[in-house]
Amino acid sequence: MQIQQLTDIEIEESTCGRLKRLNHNGYVLILIPEKDEWVKEHRYLVEKKIGRLLKPEETIHHINGEQGDNRIENLMPFHSQREHKNFENKVKQFGMTHSVLKQINERWENF
Repeated sequence: MQIQQLTDIEIEESTCGRLKRLNHNGYVLILIPEKDEWVKEHRYLVEKKIGRLLKPEETIHHINGEQGDNRIENLMPFHSQREHKNFENKVKQFGMTHSVLKQINERWENF
């Protein structure tokens, strides 16, 4: 449902009940009214899941590759960009092996 349009930015209501829009990289941003700030929805949802703020170096992977799919079951946190890239390279090189699926299934244990 479209709420408002500002120039070329469409603002809608997100699945978590907040106003949302897309940034120039295709990530969903949501409005945090109490801070008057737009934040990446996937980071916000992971912070709610783990009960703390993410550190700046921590990054989130979209398992299905869709940046707009911020269902918690599609999000996978990493402690660093390097760890994230290593995972992506492993998937590219070997596909969805048993060890990759195990890492996906155990992704919340270290957070």
